[in-house]
Amino acid sequence: MKDIRMAISKLNAKRVPALSLIVVAMLGMVAGVLAATTITVTQKNFSGESGTYHNNSNLVTATDQGLTVIANSITAATGSATFGGNGSDVARNTALTAGNWMDVIVFTTSLTDSSTHTATVTIRTGSGASGSTILVNAQTLTLVAPGASSTGTVTLSLDLGSQSLAGPLTVYVTVS
Repeated sequence: MKDIRMAISKLNAKRVPALSLIVVAMLGMVAGVLAATTITVTQKNFSGESGTYHNNSNLVTATDQGLTVIANSITAATGSATFGGNGSDVARNTALTAGNWMDVIVFTTSLTDSSTHTATVTIRTGSGASGSTILVNAQTLTLVAPGASSTGTVTLSLDLGSQSLAGPLTVYVTVS
């Protein structure tokens, strides 16, 4: 115990007390740990689409969910789609070929009647204001309102017919 007292008394005689250096170093470590725990990482998903143009009746909304590669081939299911009950999803698709790219569009509605609407989707690629090559030409889908207030959705998956894409892509969605 006597040795520790002698060491502390010698430190007090120095110009910059070593104890204050230790305290500053400890505070620096604590500040570093606190700063490291408050860093937030936000992931950004880039789907490769240049832009999406939505034109709707303001009662049916189309939201582009982006591009993905098709995992399994599926036959076409493009008949009319009635918005289901709260939280349900009705899936419709063109014929999907495994390995091709597809675009996924989700439709929602605030309608409470049983009216019918036609959604038309055209997807183009290439340069120019509207794209030079048509990937999906005027694919139509008949949407039937749910008949009551509902949060149900209709998801439309469109095969772009290619395993490689040259952007930019432009998606035109019209609901009438």
